[in-house]
Amino acid sequence: MVDEIGEVVVDVAGVVLRHAGGLVVDLTVDHVFSRHTARFFHGVGRRVIAVSTLGGKRIPSSLRTVPKGSQARPRRSDWLALWVGILFWIALFLSLGFGVSHFL
Repeated sequence: MVDEIGEVVVDVAGVVLRHAGGLVVDLTVDHVFSRHTARFFHGVGRRVIAVSTLGGKRIPSSLRTVPKGSQARPRRSDWLALWVGILFWIALFLSLGFGVSHFL
């Protein structure tokens, strides 16, 4: 009897953790790809790409105008700039974290 209750509790806890983890991932993805946050990371990625190629490759701004009645369609370069910006930001914070922990 006690073993069955323990199994049920473990199963319920597992389901709750999986759903909570999925919710955290969904909220994070929604936040990263929200309008303003995506523009921020796109801008960071544009600048990182421009600096790393010494200005040889320039990606247009994400503030392009879209004709009324149509939706913006991201280009491949827009996605590249977005992911470069996200990865650069993660790398920056990881390097700062490791640098600070190295001196403590």
